[in-house]
Amino acid sequence: MIGLIDTHFHLDMYKKYDEIFQYLEVEKQYTLCMTNSPGVFLSCRDLFQNSKYVKFALGFHPLNADLTSKDINDFVHLLKYTNYVGEVGLDFTRKKGIEKNKQLVFFDKIMALCAYQNKIISVHIRGAEEEAVQIISKYNPKRCILHWYTGSVIMQEQFIKLGCYFSINANMLQRMEIIDRIPKNKLLIESDGPYSKVNGKKYEPQFLIKIYELIARSMNDPDLIQRVYSNFKELLEK
Repeated sequence: MIGLIDTHFHLDMYKKYDEIFQYLEVEKQYTLCMTNSPGVFLSCRDLFQNSKYVKFALGFHPLNADLTSKDINDFVHLLKYTNYVGEVGLDFTRKKGIEKNKQLVFFDKIMALCAYQNKIISVHIRGAEEEAVQIISKYNPKRCILHWYTGSVIMQEQFIKLGCYFSINANMLQRMEIIDRIPKNKLLIESDGPYSKVNGKKYEPQFLIKIYELIARSMNDPDLIQRVYSNFKELLEK
């Protein structure tokens, strides 16, 4: 049986992270675990060491107001230790978080580095789609994933032209106009646990199969598991 893949999950946000880590390993559930800062990434890497199925991404979350220029220097230093980057991006929808101009400077630098080093990047974009298109198009990263896209279909077309992947979760089924426009070879599945729900319940890793089932039914795609597996395999090989 082909293993399930979760391209956006926050292991460090669960109290029972040890138990969840063991579950993911036993179930062979390939999971990309996001972090919101270089410090959290370093702690997770040191705590869990190497794992075949659980991979930690180096993060720099735009809503983490504590991040400074020192942290971006730490990000640059730590980048060589992972193939995965996230959660990074731009968010202009909330007053809290990094100041807008600094977000743009940091995201530009992150994109430049990740494109040059060909990292897999999970990107958070809220209310800053035009700015994100400008920066992504400047560096043309080959392995860029837009996580839980909430923008317009018009801006979505711009990201599609740039070759971006899209990771979707069950909460996004309210916007099938977004999901239906994703090229079949650019579709990935995420949970964004614990920030999402499945059938009204806070996400737990045993619910990942339910996310696949709900999305497959909504898309009328019985081959979704195979499709996502093939897409992620292609992403790894780029």
